[in-house]
Amino acid sequence: MTMDMKRLVILCAALLFVTACASSSTNRDTLGANFRTGSEGLYFNFASNLPPARIYDDQKLDILVEVENRGATNIGGAGDRIYLTGFDPSIITGIPFIGQQIPFMNGKDVYGPGDKSYVSFSGVPVSLFSLNIDKYTPRLQLTACYLYETLATANICIDPDPTSFTARDKVCKPADVSLGSQGAPVAVSTVQVDATPGTTRFEILIQNVGKGQPFRSGLMYLQKCSPNDPTSLAYNELGYVELVDVAIAGRSIKNSCRPMDQGHIRLSTSGPTHLFCQFDNIPGSSAYTSPLTVTLRYGYRETMQRDLTVIQSTR
Repeated sequence: MTMDMKRLVILCAALLFVTACASSSTNRDTLGANFRTGSEGLYFNFASNLPPARIYDDQKLDILVEVENRGATNIGGAGDRIYLTGFDPSIITGIPFIGQQIPFMNGKDVYGPGDKSYVSFSGVPVSLFSLNIDKYTPRLQLTACYLYETLATANICIDPDPTSFTARDKVCKPADVSLGSQGAPVAVSTVQVDATPGTTRFEILIQNVGKGQPFRSGLMYLQKCSPNDPTSLAYNELGYVELVDVAIAGRSIKNSCRPMDQGHIRLSTSGPTHLFCQFDNIPGSSAYTSPLTVTLRYGYRETMQRDLTVIQSTR
């Protein structure tokens, strides 16, 4: 290889490296600006034709469930499971009572979307001839139970002295902030700001924006989410999310927040729930912008259904 050829190869390799790096940086910057958006956590659905609409009683019932993490929190920890119910276990046998573990899946982040995977079930119908019936028509139901988290951040204006006569010279004025969604089925939609000398009060609006139902955070409640658990989730356990923290630039104001029930917030079913917090003894005298962060943790339950017909096979 001549010296000119070597120089050309080195130049091409360098250009490819720079292009690849620029492309990676562009993707990261584009995703990084907006990856905490959307109102879904775990997405799941029956795979196409698994199960088919009808099977014979001498065939296995094979079910494949497509799962995808469409939010910004990882899924697949201890107790995160999918259950299959809706059938008589004496007619379709072999389906695990304890469900199937949801595989570990990363949530979406600055580098790309969340992971996808599969969960499978396999059952065996009994002879319908022995039951003296021609067909059996259950409605299969998938129930997903998992823990999830919402992290909402808003840049808000803090003014230690909003009544001062130098308002026109201030860098910002306290105002309400709309947040939208945060890549989770529970969202902090709005932060309303009320500034008085030395104190800023916040009215934080929280809402279930997913298709399922939140419940109290913790493994004990996650196990009770199972449709096969005889205890099941009680009224005072459904519709709650844990308030992990509310902080201004890392300074927690969680202890000022109301109303609370053992560290949890009860969500309304007819609109947003209002959480009231306040930031006292604000340092300094000038207005400034600071990040307010709200962290919520909760269990989440969602269901999906599909009809099935089992037909007596020819004897």
